[in-house]
Amino acid sequence: MKRNAHLNYNTLPMENAFNVRELGGYAARKGSVTKYHEFLRTENLTEITEGDQEFLLHYGLKAAIDLRGREETLIYPNPFRDHPEVKYINLPFITESVLDMRQVKEKGFRPEEFYINLVEYKEMVLEIFHFILDNLDGCILFHCQAGKDRTGILAMLLLGLCGVSKEDILANYQVSHTYLKDHVELHIHDGLEELEYSRPEWMEAAYDHVLDKYGTFRAYFLAVGLTKKEIRKIRQKMIV
Repeated sequence: MKRNAHLNYNTLPMENAFNVRELGGYAARKGSVTKYHEFLRTENLTEITEGDQEFLLHYGLKAAIDLRGREETLIYPNPFRDHPEVKYINLPFITESVLDMRQVKEKGFRPEEFYINLVEYKEMVLEIFHFILDNLDGCILFHCQAGKDRTGILAMLLLGLCGVSKEDILANYQVSHTYLKDHVELHIHDGLEELEYSRPEWMEAAYDHVLDKYGTFRAYFLAVGLTKKEIRKIRQKMIV
């Protein structure tokens, strides 16, 4: 596969991954635009080829945030976990209420509530953003298993902080199912098949929660524990 790591892609051309996407190219606050080659959102990358790995390194990859639980990382290890050129960290971005899928089925599961719980998992959000602040140079990749739920919330928080419109944020989330449906078996059964989708109303509930409770994304991140200076640094990395 011929590809140029110096180009700006919306969806990166990968040999064996299907949901590797940019956060660059979105209209943002005060007439700015989000930068390319700064943040990538992806699914689990366990089965990417050596060519895919080299392409991501040439694209500028310097750090990887694995949002999955420990068991997931052992079954499907991240290929950059021990890579000398990439700083890898595992920060499980998941709440206890959904760790046991049997309990989820018995109690009933509303994805929008799960998403709001992730937004309110401030301790982990703070850890994630402190890692970002420690790795401002180069491209940062973040992912969960499908690159949809936990990854989608982090993408929403990053784009929201930059003033990207609600419509663009929801579209960025919703397209995950489009890329995954014909290529990735999510192994979701027993009445929970609905979780394979990326319905915009789920992410909209989390987005609205931030604004309803905190007023702005900046105020949310101050409540998380970031300083005004740290918020400026994140924005400077993301927008031009």
